[in-house]
Amino acid sequence: MSAQTSEAALPRLYRAYILILLVGAVVWAVPSGVQHAARQPLDAFLWLGFLLAGNLLAIPMLPRWRLNVSLGTPVHVAAAVIFPVPMAVMLGFLGFTAEPELKRQAPLWASGFNRSQVGLATGAASLAAHALPFQGAFRLIAATAIAAVVFTAANTAAVTVGLWLRRILGLAAAARVSAAPFPHFAADYAFVSLLALLIVFAYIDVGRWAIALLAIPLWLGFNTLRSAREAEDRAEQLAETVRELETLNALATELLTVRTIDQSVATGRGALLTALATNDIDLSLTGDLQEHLRAVKVPGAAPVALGVPADSSDDVLRVAEGIAGLLGMALQRLNLEQELADVQEARIALTGQILEEGTRERSRIALEIHDEVLPYFAAAEIQADNVSSALGAALPDRAIEIAGRTRDAVHGGIKQLREVLEALRRQVVVPGGLRDGLAAALEELRVERNVEVVLDVPDPLPPLPLALEILILETVRGCLTNIARHAEADQVQVRLEVAETVIAVEICDNGRGFDPAAVPAGHHGLALMAQRVSLARGKFEVASVSGQGTKVLVEVPA
Repeated sequence: MSAQTSEAALPRLYRAYILILLVGAVVWAVPSGVQHAARQPLDAFLWLGFLLAGNLLAIPMLPRWRLNVSLGTPVHVAAAVIFPVPMAVMLGFLGFTAEPELKRQAPLWASGFNRSQVGLATGAASLAAHALPFQGAFRLIAATAIAAVVFTAANTAAVTVGLWLRRILGLAAAARVSAAPFPHFAADYAFVSLLALLIVFAYIDVGRWAIALLAIPLWLGFNTLRSAREAEDRAEQLAETVRELETLNALATELLTVRTIDQSVATGRGALLTALATNDIDLSLTGDLQEHLRAVKVPGAAPVALGVPADSSDDVLRVAEGIAGLLGMALQRLNLEQELADVQEARIALTGQILEEGTRERSRIALEIHDEVLPYFAAAEIQADNVSSALGAALPDRAIEIAGRTRDAVHGGIKQLREVLEALRRQVVVPGGLRDGLAAALEELRVERNVEVVLDVPDPLPPLPLALEILILETVRGCLTNIARHAEADQVQVRLEVAETVIAVEICDNGRGFDPAAVPAGHHGLALMAQRVSLARGKFEVASVSGQGTKVLVEVPA
């Protein structure tokens, strides 16, 4: 098994680790290994060729981690059993060649790591095989089995430490990844051992030319095994993808029914526990996670974040990001629903206030009619009786005088009644009458104050809630009243825009302006307008500078 890397920047501990492995392999193999090879040059040459060819036939065990098992594995095990320890180390070191090295794609540090750890693993296997005290065929079988176990264990340990020192994974995760093929790889492992044993017996019985006889069937067998392993790995990846999709689908279904943020968090946490199969996770609405966890942001719901183990693989991160995306959509939905509910409550409160104000205004008008209008007509009635009495007493001058007073009383009553009727007219806003109401208010200002007016309103206006129409019209009328009384303006513009989520009204004049922060005591008009707009969850802003006019901006949710 080997690990490949293409990273240019490597941690110093990882570089030191490789140097230690290289020194160990070289010291162990030289000079004893060279001396043995010098006594058996043809055998050494053939075995190097056999190892080089075998290592090029790599079977991808975990492609996503770039972990491979090659035909070189049984050849290395066989070499460990057949040759002395120093020569086994040398053959393992020199005979390991991966495909990226031939294509000049393997970095120097990766080549050094792979060669040294394979050489040392071969030496450890040879040391274990030659330590058996007995002889004969049984010894070869036992030696081959032990050599296969030791070679695999040493190789796996070296790769585990390498992944850990490269900071790709934590130590526990690196161990799981390095050893992952073997628990479910019993059949392949047995096949590797049998091939190694076949090579050992063939070499002992037939001699060095057995290598040539074994090369073709071994190549065919491992080629078949390689195809099977690739198909199995693709099937496993597909199964994992299906499980991930099932988890995300179940989560999406559950999140559609949740009604509170706490329920969403609990559902997301449960899906995360199920998908990652670990309790070492976190989900925080404030983004405060445990320091040893890696944060996965929840899109659209900042600062909410998921916490997963820092050594999580890309597959785990992909699942966590999928869960975060679904959770983000659920939280956004809940926020929008809450905003909509708040808007509805605000409109209900606004409608209630408008009705309450209307009731108070009608009571005021009724009282004004009683106190202001009726006395005029009562006086006219009395004066009319006095006119009759004067005429009956043949006092025409007195009758004429009283008749004049009667006319004045009727005129005063009519004037007061017109004012009351105008106030009543202002109280009436029919649905869809906002544009006409704004136009009438501006026209009244133009006639009374000789002001140039401009109305910029979409025609036709989209349907708006009656409460908002009343709010906007009353606010604009209040601003126009202030302009008529205080601004001394000769130009006024009212502009209304209706967007998808907001209605904006802008009232501008070129009058004398004022300091909004220094409104004299007793002037509560702006404050009352701002209070009413605030009740509708809107925004009321006044911008004015002395001598430069005034602009009032009103925004309310659509």
